[in-house]
Amino acid sequence: MNILLCGASGFVGRHLEAALVSAGHSVQRAVRHPRGPGDIAADYKNDVDIASWLPRLQGIDAVVNAVGVLRDRPAQPMSRLHDATPRALFAAAAKSGVKRIVQISALGVGCNINATYMQSKQAADDFLQTLNVDWAILRPSLIYGKDGASTRMFMLLSKMPLLILPEGGRQLLQPVHINDVAQAMVNLLAPGTSSPPLRSIIECVGAEEVTMGELIASYRTQRGGKAPRIFPLPGLLLNTVAWFGDRIPALPVGSDTLAMLAAGNTGNMDKFAALLGRTPLGYREFLRWG
Repeated sequence: MNILLCGASGFVGRHLEAALVSAGHSVQRAVRHPRGPGDIAADYKNDVDIASWLPRLQGIDAVVNAVGVLRDRPAQPMSRLHDATPRALFAAAAKSGVKRIVQISALGVGCNINATYMQSKQAADDFLQTLNVDWAILRPSLIYGKDGASTRMFMLLSKMPLLILPEGGRQLLQPVHINDVAQAMVNLLAPGTSSPPLRSIIECVGAEEVTMGELIASYRTQRGGKAPRIFPLPGLLLNTVAWFGDRIPALPVGSDTLAMLAAGNTGNMDKFAALLGRTPLGYREFLRWG
């Protein structure tokens, strides 16, 4: 297939591109700063109309949207990057006769979590489901991999014998490895695929549930260290962190990210395992095969 990959320069997009090319597909990267001969310039903040996307879709068989930002800021407004621009892209793809659209969304979308990230992702997900085209929506839990930003942060924290975490790190996760997400994409875009995952929402989760604190502790013990002692961040300090985070988008956390963490991030892996043809990878031996 000739695939238009949006968000190709990000952590997820890079792995998707490598897996799709390895599977024999031709990948056209839609990126803000084109570097290669096959790259297509795209402005995800401003390309909110169908006409912007129609010329880019000539000869395209499938579209993958992996655009995502964790913090809402003027330079990267979620209302556009997660909602208005994907809706224009999806509508243009359907009008152009694109055979398949795969949207990378997020686990927790549709669960009434009061966060701009979730609401903007849901708007695009809902719109995609109205189109007369083969679509799939992948909703991953926390995605980990050695070159992922969250993994690097957790690995740094795992070096510390004592941790002070929001809610004591009791937030429940079901982290999914980037290799599994990439393999799922390859399977969805295999030529002739017409199996149940099409026109379906698939929760992409790992083999096991784990708290955030336990996940960080596991990274430490996998390196031969002792599990750290974990204490809760006092409420006043947590509120202060959220206050500063809401006003300084460059910081990794704000009210929305803390609300999403508190809501938990686990799901049912049955569809995902069926798509992979096996049980998803687990986090316990990550550093061995990472």
